[in-house]
Amino acid sequence: MKLFIYNSKKIISAIIVGVIIAIISTLIIDFIYEDTGPDETVIFTNYTKEKQSVPQLWSHHRWLTISVDECSSNAVLILGTLGFQSIVKNKHYVYGNLNGIRATIKCVDMAKASFVYTAVAGADVKLVEKLRNEIAWKL
Repeated sequence: MKLFIYNSKKIISAIIVGVIIAIISTLIIDFIYEDTGPDETVIFTNYTKEKQSVPQLWSHHRWLTISVDECSSNAVLILGTLGFQSIVKNKHYVYGNLNGIRATIKCVDMAKASFVYTAVAGADVKLVEKLRNEIAWKL
């Protein structure tokens, strides 16, 4: 019985010490981050002042009844037709740039068909949306 009481006292003491350490650690972490944590609003405000706009990302996806090779070849032609430059084709992934806007088209093989994912990103929301729509319609 004495052994049980002795071990119980050790266990309870260890739990109490653990709780005290956890509380003190939480208080210290709260104090550190309260005084030295970054102010996200200032960082975001500075970023938008420098860039004068927030980047936009518009995407689209669909199933096509063509092979991935045909899909990626069409992607190159579509970007070229829309005036994109520096068009790069890496197997079934195609991307290009147009006046600070980047478009990507990824074709994935899906059992005698293709799944195509398109993304267009840039600062001009109207142009990004228009280009995404044009790419989607031409696919």
